Amino acid sequence: MFISQLVLSLAILASTAGTYAGLRNPNPEPAQKPSVSERGQPRHADSIRWMNLTHRHTPKVILLPLVLLSLHLAALAFYYPDIPPAALRHGAENGLSASLMTWSCSTFLPLALIFFAGIPLRLGPYRSLGKNFTFQLSKPDQLKTTGIYAHVQHPSYTGVMVLVLSNVALLARLDGVLSCWIPPTVHQSLRAIEWVLGPAACSVFLFGVWTRVREEERMLRAEFGEKWERWHASTARFVPYVF
Repeated sequence: MFISQLVLSLAILASTAGTYAGLRNPNPEPAQKPSVSERGQPRHADSIRWMNLTHRHTPKVILLPLVLLSLHLAALAFYYPDIPPAALRHGAENGLSASLMTWSCSTFLPLALIFFAGIPLRLGPYRSLGKNFTFQLSKPDQLKTTGIYAHVQHPSYTGVMVLVLSNVALLARLDGVLSCWIPPTVHQSLRAIEWVLGPAACSVFLFGVWTRVREEERMLRAEFGEKWERWHASTARFVPYVF
């Protein structure tokens, strides 16, 4: 029992470290930004830059709550079933689920997706594209159509979706570690509307990803023309042979 819970705790912490590695900006935007592109034309629409997500430290700030929740969940898993009151807090009253503190489908599936899909689909493109992988829209040296890009156009965005949704499933359920922090009266209200909040938040996130993908595709079409059109027509966007 102790070894199993220890391994789960370490897996939770490792998944968070891997998530950070997969969501950090490998090539942060310089402090001084020109107002026009190198070709003398206005910049392409760039929602990521507009939201200031290209800054070196922005991902660290965004991921801080994830780190704190991960540390807490790892502690809950480590001490389970004899969880100290200081760690349990409101969890018992709010219905903290044992399935999120032990090895179960609720922990195994998100962790497996993070380790075997999300992280590789981010770090692979980081390594493959090198300095051409930027959060801000910028013209790459060449159109990458080999390796994983021979089968899928946006593997890194597939990785983002896997990482975010898997971490939400692991850390943001109302019967999970969040239940330890939310006062019972507020928790009851959230449970009453979670069937609306969950799909709404997911829809906003997926819309944001789709918007970014379309911005990138418009930029690549403008830069590489017919070569991009042929590649775009012969490969899937996110999942090979599916979508």
